[in-house]
Amino acid sequence: MCAKDGWLRRILHRMSAVTKVPAAVRALESFARRFGGRPTVLARAPGRVTLIGEHVDYSDGLVLPMSIDRDCIAAVRVSNDGRWRAWSDDLQSLAELPDPAAASTAPRATGAAAWSNLALGVLAGFAREGVRVPPLEMSFASDVPLGAGLSSSAALTVSLATAVAEVLSAPLFGIPLARMCQEAESEFGGVPCGILDPLASALGRADHAMLIDCRSLDVRFVPFPPASRVALLVFDSGVHRSLSDGRYAGRRHEVEDAARAAGVGMLRDLDETKLRTLKLPALFERRARHVVREIQRVQLAANALRRDDMELFGLFMAQSHQSLRDDFAVSTPELDALVDEARALGTAGGVYGARLTGAGFGGSVIVLADAARTGIGERIAAGFERRFKRPAGWQRVSSGPGAAVIPAARWPAA
Repeated sequence: MCAKDGWLRRILHRMSAVTKVPAAVRALESFARRFGGRPTVLARAPGRVTLIGEHVDYSDGLVLPMSIDRDCIAAVRVSNDGRWRAWSDDLQSLAELPDPAAASTAPRATGAAAWSNLALGVLAGFAREGVRVPPLEMSFASDVPLGAGLSSSAALTVSLATAVAEVLSAPLFGIPLARMCQEAESEFGGVPCGILDPLASALGRADHAMLIDCRSLDVRFVPFPPASRVALLVFDSGVHRSLSDGRYAGRRHEVEDAARAAGVGMLRDLDETKLRTLKLPALFERRARHVVREIQRVQLAANALRRDDMELFGLFMAQSHQSLRDDFAVSTPELDALVDEARALGTAGGVYGARLTGAGFGGSVIVLADAARTGIGERIAAGFERRFKRPAGWQRVSSGPGAAVIPAARWPAA
């Protein structure tokens, strides 16, 4: 989500109270309060964790994300009053949107309503595809934490695109839908993101990771161990960031400059042997080294996952985090501390691996652990609190399915 850090922290504090109510219930209740009655369509889209493969999607690299059991819910109905309006229950923000057909020249929302630029971007995407977008009433509620590196913005755009496609009977799904959501976040959200997040949200499969080739968009599903055997813990570093603050774009520009300096279109086309022979500026060499090696790690890690070798998978997670810290410079002391506390437990203490997930600059750390061992999350959190004199929030998540329309028969009572 796009927000200044101080404002976002206040919103996150408020969310700790509201997210105890299921997102689907909140979406329906808030829709009734704001617009009256019931929506026509209710759709969900999950957040994601990146198991490995960070900052390589925009180099046409390989990535290994997994959709999780935390969703953004979009409730949508055609409006009778000629207005496009969107309500965020999490942000307690109502926004009136311009006509999507004229969105390219319309001013962008700012401040507390900036989130609605993402919704406008999705509707504008339908308009660009030649779909007439009538006035709509939209309500959103999410249990994907904002600013935590779990792709809350992709969950919002994909849930809305899924709902609108159903409302308008538009044949848009899968990869084209994910591309449209990527463009919405890039053009309207101010984040030049890759395809990883919306594709993982749109196409995720329960109990599977996704090996995505970001050049061909080939997707292969890799079985992930059941939650009864491998626990996926997500630790919030407490450092929340907006990817629209320029640092993410700065890294992307550095990668693009490094590719030009190396004489290749994308760093995916550079191998480590060639990289060692080049005399790149030190900054470009570090950025390129991360991308080249991270793509290699994704391939090796996917093979380890297929063989159910979680200890080897954890080794690649450790290497990935070290590279993100040292060569790509997107970690923080808080993220490093969480990873260090997890690694100190090691396999003897039930931990297979840990790394930051998402773009970095704050956000979350994921830990893969033996589900039969108890107290792992508490010990990591206690170590973090000893260092920073404040608690680290954490939760256990599981893999979850990709985006879908929720049949009316399964709507919760609101």
